[in-house]
Amino acid sequence: MAVVLTHATIATVDVDDRVLTDSDIRIEGSSITAIGAGGTLAALADTIIDCTSGLVLPGFVNTHTHATLALFRGLADDRIRAFWPEGGYRVPGQERFTTDDYRRSLTSACSEFLLNGVTTIADRVGDMDLYAPIIEASGLRATVGSTIVDLGGPADWGPTERLIERYGVDPSRSRIVAGIAPHALDTCSDALLAECAKRARRIGARVYLHVAQCEAEIVAIRKRGHAGALACLRCAGLTGPDVIAAHAIYLDADERDGWCADGTAICHCPASNLKIEARTLPLARFHGRTPVGLGTDWTASDNSMDMFWAMRLAALVGKMTADDPTVLTTRQMLRLATIDGARVLGIDHLVGSIEVGKRADLMVLDLTQPEMQPLHDPISNIVYSASPRSVRDVLVDGVVRVRGRKLSAG
Repeated sequence: MAVVLTHATIATVDVDDRVLTDSDIRIEGSSITAIGAGGTLAALADTIIDCTSGLVLPGFVNTHTHATLALFRGLADDRIRAFWPEGGYRVPGQERFTTDDYRRSLTSACSEFLLNGVTTIADRVGDMDLYAPIIEASGLRATVGSTIVDLGGPADWGPTERLIERYGVDPSRSRIVAGIAPHALDTCSDALLAECAKRARRIGARVYLHVAQCEAEIVAIRKRGHAGALACLRCAGLTGPDVIAAHAIYLDADERDGWCADGTAICHCPASNLKIEARTLPLARFHGRTPVGLGTDWTASDNSMDMFWAMRLAALVGKMTADDPTVLTTRQMLRLATIDGARVLGIDHLVGSIEVGKRADLMVLDLTQPEMQPLHDPISNIVYSASPRSVRDVLVDGVVRVRGRKLSAG
């Protein structure tokens, strides 16, 4: 028995960015097994999802999240820049929350991601081994990392080792995989950063860390003798596409070419950066030169966890910083939220586009919603008009997780 999405408009996000009309997608198990003309792929026993008024696209890949912290929404708006580094990225009253609060927060956040069309997250927090099973149970695909620091004492590798033991690092074998997650350049010593690089290369894991997020971070690493963030990463051996740096907004102009030459991946979090630093990545200078994906960060700095908003904001502000309204086209922006994000996480061979053989991580947008009409250009509507309220159905690994805007047990 298969699941068939029938009579759909499909934004494939394949190499040619094809948009198909009146087409079927056949899903057997976790994978897409056929794409054909509308009404041709369903058998009698199949589960059929009518997409006559639906636009199917790959699920969003959110490359930087802190989902356990979703309960901080609205607690830290309109703060001065210095509040965040001096507060250690903590919000007022944070001490009153318990592990059970964080578990409930994570459960709610996973539901919100799915309802918003997100099918993959890269999530990190301290003691992630306690929380990753909640992400696993939600049905999301995820890379998870337990935050590692040694600013106040020796690094605790226990949670990371337990994640690796439980989930492994091969995304083709597990919907949840482990990464290595040093916190940031200023909260990790050079020795710890180098140890993270060594361990990651030995087991084939990716490294996830915050880089050049604030000026205080750059001041701190310069006191250690580094010229800047890029020099610090190079010293530790943390460059290349298996290193995923969130933010990268305090890179000097002369670092940008070197960064792209190294090919280090970037998680671009436009709403978070603009809110807490009033600063953003000059996206057009990096796009196409190094792997870049989009992220929402946490709800204290990006309250909505909305990848439609992230896509639109990245495009519009990116055009402004480039002083060029022709850059960062709608097709490029949709790719940033899907296949490019998958490439950042090393899973583009599995998800991020709608192609035979790939996993069925999909969303269906409701074309009867006012914001989706008229449909002159489906990709334009996705990037500049759609919102989470447009999301009707979501599948992850071929399992229906949202149906008719309601969470499904799968």
